[in-house]
Amino acid sequence: MTLMAYKDKEQAKANRQTYQKEHPDRVKASNRTYSQAHKPERKVYVKGRPEQVKASNRTYNQGHRPERNSTNLAYYYVLKAEAFRVLGSNCACPGCEVSDLSFLTIDHIHGRPKGRRKYTLSEAKTSGWDKTQFQILCANCNFAKRDRGFCPVHQKDPGQRNGHSPEGNAQLSLWPEVKDGP
Repeated sequence: MTLMAYKDKEQAKANRQTYQKEHPDRVKASNRTYSQAHKPERKVYVKGRPEQVKASNRTYNQGHRPERNSTNLAYYYVLKAEAFRVLGSNCACPGCEVSDLSFLTIDHIHGRPKGRRKYTLSEAKTSGWDKTQFQILCANCNFAKRDRGFCPVHQKDPGQRNGHSPEGNAQLSLWPEVKDGP
């Protein structure tokens, strides 16, 4: 007695794989239709099993990390190139002449929004790269602005800053005073 293809699990799997290779568009359309039809059920499933879903996502992400990282990195470079096109490709700090794109960063002029740990480039893009919100700085000027409130190399006067108020940490000394003796 021979088994029908649908009863033999190995044969059924082989048939499915062959069909998927021969008809990728049909399979994609069918998957999309199924996912749209069962979206409410999926939401209920996810809500009722948060730990299992987290574990499943974690497993998936670990297995697909290289391809996800390369996709994310490519998108990051596209957004960064667009920012340089809109905001300029030189450091905005007066007196700084860095123009090598590998050393330039995108700076939030007034800091990131309160309560936000991260303000992504995608969100900056949707705001239209507002020149009152963002500027291009070299890494050195950006770190100095973060730590001191101004760039001590290119801006001798703390009041001469790109849209920043001289209050805050402008008087911060990075090096503590060292006293001789015990």
